Formats: sequence, C-alpha cells, structure tokens
Amino acid sequence: MGYIKLNENEAQSDIKDRESIELERIYVLSEFQGQGIGEWILAQVISMAKAKNRYYVWLGVWEHNPKAIKFYQRLGFYKFGSHPYFIGSDEQTDWLLRLDI
Repeated sequence: MGYIKLNENEAQSDIKDRESIELERIYVLSEFQGQGIGEWILAQVISMAKAKNRYYVWLGVWEHNPKAIKFYQRLGFYKFGSHPYFIGSDEQTDWLLRLDI
C-alpha cells in the first residue's frame, strides 16, 4: 500500500537537528489514496518522534505539488524554508515543511 523513509541525526538531508526527524519519503499507492492511510502513517511517525523525545518532524515537498502541500498543511505542517535540488541538470525547488509536536 505504501511506505515511509525516516532520517535521524546526521542522516538527515538538510537540517541535521538532533531534536527532529526528517520524513524523507512517504508514499501511498494511488488506488489507496483518500482512505486515510497517509494520515495513519503520519500519526505513526509522530508517535515514533515523540517516543524519541523529538520536538518536530520536517520534510521537503516539491513546490509544484499542491495536493501534497495541502495534505501536509491540513495536518499542521508549515513552511519554514526551501532548498534547490536537481533532476539531471534541471533545478527544482522543495519547500521545507515542519510540524511541531
């Protein structure tokens, strides 16, 4: 149905804050989207972060992915920055979103 990839400490791609966990990947297969699975997965991530005494979860989302941005904002994430990344030689921009827990 889906999967997540979390990064902690030095494994985080940008922030590397020991008080946070990076949600690097969250995927739900399209035929299972809209069934609350993404919210359930995110609740598990938050539970894991709390159990590790982290203060926030953060992630990067492509600035031209309004469906994902709306999903995260509806769940309390807010934009705190951005960063570039490349697909080949094509520069893209990720918004950095954060959820304080």
